Amino acid sequence: MKDNITLVEYSDVAIERGGARILEGVNFSIKAGEIVTIEGPIGTGKSSLFKTLYADLPIAAGNAKVLDFELKGLHGRKVSKLRRRMGIVFQDFHLFDNKTVADNLQFVIDSLEYKPPCDNDEYIAQVLERVGIPGKSGTFPHMLSGGEKQSVAIARAIVCKPELIIADEPTGNLDEASALHIAELLYSLAQEGAGVIVATHDEIIFRDFPHRTLRIDNGTLIEQ
Repeated sequence: MKDNITLVEYSDVAIERGGARILEGVNFSIKAGEIVTIEGPIGTGKSSLFKTLYADLPIAAGNAKVLDFELKGLHGRKVSKLRRRMGIVFQDFHLFDNKTVADNLQFVIDSLEYKPPCDNDEYIAQVLERVGIPGKSGTFPHMLSGGEKQSVAIARAIVCKPELIIADEPTGNLDEASALHIAELLYSLAQEGAGVIVATHDEIIFRDFPHRTLRIDNGTLIEQ
């Protein structure tokens, strides 16, 4: 991946939820190696905007391209191909409770047919250490704190080195030290060439890292 490659391009996009238009005139782009934060109060449409990025919610108007895929009319196998190239951190974790932490990550590795640079167990241990939870490979999700579950969700999102990382409130369940660690991690991933888009209500977490800030205000997206 190279910097200056445009990974996301939205042009005059409108988004609807439950038949009501919640966002319109949405214009923004994300390049490889860039962090973009999306800010705004709860209920303003941050999660809905994110759902359009991975084609879980169709755009209602305008044009949008993500990782070379036109979102308008995207369906079926093309959606799967799009999602294989991104890592998604969901607010509610989406972990498999009947699988260990290592098996949660291994499931993604197997599903995407990713080839780790070293032994699978060693690689998973490295990823868990990178997100700040070393030694948790054999632990089941129900034994983890909310912050640890969040870290597993982030580990699962980055384990296959995605081109685009979509993180919906990735620091919402973390204490300040852990949140800053995750912000530093996301910055390092951007330095390695990934595009990173983060929905957050905690704007100070990324203050020490180069990033662009977009804010949802009065039903549209404004660059700060």
